[in-house]
Amino acid sequence: MRFILLLFPFILLAGEVNRSKLINCYEIFEERRAELEFQVEQIEEQRQAFIALKNASMNLLKKKELKIDKKLKEVNATLQKIEKLKKEKEALVKEYKKILKEIKKAETSKLVQSYAKMRAGNAAKILQEMDMNVSLSILSKLSPKVLSKIFSKMDSKKAAILSEKLSNYIPKGK
Repeated sequence: MRFILLLFPFILLAGEVNRSKLINCYEIFEERRAELEFQVEQIEEQRQAFIALKNASMNLLKKKELKIDKKLKEVNATLQKIEKLKKEKEALVKEYKKILKEIKKAETSKLVQSYAKMRAGNAAKILQEMDMNVSLSILSKLSPKVLSKIFSKMDSKKAAILSEKLSNYIPKGK
């Protein structure tokens, strides 16, 4: 029994050492647990900050998209107006050209009628002195009977030149 009594303090001491190691382990675990909880809190704060930043960015992006869509609609509307105006102007230009052509035709018709009613000698003198293209334009619209009378009263060289040009003459605007 003595032996047991002698061992008893060692057993108690060994139990005390194990208990002390166990207490040290609990303290280490508690410290580590506190560190981990702190890190989890920091991660959670960062996650919430990230979500807030993401939401703010998305809202800003949506606002910019709305502005861009609005501007795009305005640009498209302006382009449609421009196209409409362009078509209207093209139609007006076409109409004005037609009217101008009719006016020139009427003026030429009156001019041709004037030369047709003129005496052949007077018409020949005037046509000889005129610009070649204007003379050709008038002569091309006269009847062959009136044309022959005018040529007969012209200088033969000028009549020959005008006759030659008249055979190849293609009036402008046709």
